[in-house]
Amino acid sequence: MDTNDQRLIEHGLPCHQVGAETQRERGASSALPPLYFLHVWWARRPLTPSRAAIVASLDPADTDPAAFVRQLGIERVQALVDDQPWTLTGDLLERIEFDDSGAEALEVDDRVLRRLGAEEDRRAENRALIAELKAKDMSLASDPVLLRWEMESQPLPQPWPNEGEYLPVQRVMGDPAWAKERITWETARRIRTSEDKYGYGRAFNNSPNGTSTGLTVLDPTAGGGSIPFEALRLGHTVIANELNPVATTILYATLDYPARFGVDLIDDISRWGKRLM
Repeated sequence: MDTNDQRLIEHGLPCHQVGAETQRERGASSALPPLYFLHVWWARRPLTPSRAAIVASLDPADTDPAAFVRQLGIERVQALVDDQPWTLTGDLLERIEFDDSGAEALEVDDRVLRRLGAEEDRRAENRALIAELKAKDMSLASDPVLLRWEMESQPLPQPWPNEGEYLPVQRVMGDPAWAKERITWETARRIRTSEDKYGYGRAFNNSPNGTSTGLTVLDPTAGGGSIPFEALRLGHTVIANELNPVATTILYATLDYPARFGVDLIDDISRWGKRLM
C-alpha cells in the first residue's frame, strides 16, 4: 500500500476562500440554497464546504489551489480586451461560443459594445471615488485594498473591437476572500458602491457536470444531507445513513426520490401540495 498517497484535504487547501464563500452562502436569507427551505434542520451544513470536503478528499495533494477553488464553482468568466480581463456576468455568459480552434469566445455586437461602455463608466466612477478618498486621506495612497481596487479599475484598452470580431474568453478562479475584504473595508469607511464585488454567481448555484465517476461516497451520519447532495451533484454514487426519522425523511425527499423519479416528481408534489393547502 502506498502510504505517501496523500489527498489535498490532508495536505492543505485554501480554507480562506472556502470560508469566505461559505459566509456568502449563509449571509442572505433570500438567496439560500433551495434545500434550506425543504424542512428546518438545525445542523444543516452549507453546500460550499460540503463540496469542498468531498473534492479535497479525492484530489491529490499536489492539486493546484486555483483549480480546486474552481471545482467548487468559485469561478470568474472573463473576456480579454487587448489582453486586459473584463469580467462577464448575466446574459453575456449565455452568449459565449466556441471558436474554430475550440476555445471559448464572445462575438462583439451592439449589445456587447453597450456593456463595454457600461463597464468603462463603472471603472471611471471608481477611479473618481478613489481619487476623492486619497485627497481626503493621503495615508490611503498605500492602502493595499485601495491599491488593488484602483488597479482593477484601470480603463479598458482603446480602440475597442468592431462588431463581428471575437473576444477570447478565459475562466479563472474567483476570489471571495478579496470580495469580503473589500466589502468590510467599504463598510468600515461608510462607503457605498452598488457594484458586484464577486463577479460570479453563488458557488452552490454553479453545478458540476455530474458525469458518473464510478466512485461511492458514504456518509454514515448524513443529517440534512448536504454532503450526500453535493456528492450526487459531483457524479458519485451515494450511501447516506441516518437514525433520526425526520432527517431520514428529508434525505428521501432530497436525494432518493428526485434521483429515482426525476422531473415526473414535480407534478406529484404539486398535486399533493394543493390537496394539503
